[in-house]
Amino acid sequence: MTYVAVLANINGNLPALAKALERIEELREEGYEIEKYYILGNIVGLFPYPREVIDALDDLIRNNRVKVIRGEFDQVIAESDPHAKGPDFIERVDYPDYIKRALKYTWERLGHEGREFIRDLPIYLVDKVGKNAIFGVYGSPLDPFHGKVLPEQPPSYYETIMRPVKDYEILLTASPKYPVNAMTRYGRVVCPGSIGYPSGREHRATFALIDIDTLHTKFIEVDYNKKLIEERIKREGLPEEIIKTLYHGKV
Repeated sequence: MTYVAVLANINGNLPALAKALERIEELREEGYEIEKYYILGNIVGLFPYPREVIDALDDLIRNNRVKVIRGEFDQVIAESDPHAKGPDFIERVDYPDYIKRALKYTWERLGHEGREFIRDLPIYLVDKVGKNAIFGVYGSPLDPFHGKVLPEQPPSYYETIMRPVKDYEILLTASPKYPVNAMTRYGRVVCPGSIGYPSGREHRATFALIDIDTLHTKFIEVDYNKKLIEERIKREGLPEEIIKTLYHGKV
């Protein structure tokens, strides 16, 4: 059987991404034929490894193993003036102060090349695996960056989400941060969970494996070293709220 690996919400969390990629390689060695990776956005955001995450993904892109789209925080970076000398524009974005400070840090750490990498990313993912057409987006089909898809809803809810892209067999979305695998009369809705942005206190980096023929979906969880990230947050002078988010999924 052949699979695709689907990841989302890295949020500049390199240790979590590294563990997820390591687990994918282990699965390959165990006999899983993983054809490619999809990454559904928020590759950068709150945590202090934005440039390192870009470098890791760039290597995969060069090897034609990954397709990446923008998420909500990526879009903030992408909208900055390419000739801007600083991230002052972020003050105008409607986020809490600690998120603005983290995004300013991200803007600066990325440098010009990193910001151009983000700007070059598409907003939507359109692809075909096996006989199945795939549509991917960070938020929802009608609101790609701020749309929300909730977990644990009735089938009618996911049918409404899926209806605008009903010509596709599967909709991939990153917005819940929780795993979703819902079958509707139009097709399947899948959220792979979150790699780097904790969805709760006991968060483990979570991604999805999807069989390209049957669309059967399984979720894989891996542990990562949060203490390492906490120490980096402190060294870089990022807000205390980022540490709270790391351990509790919220401030």
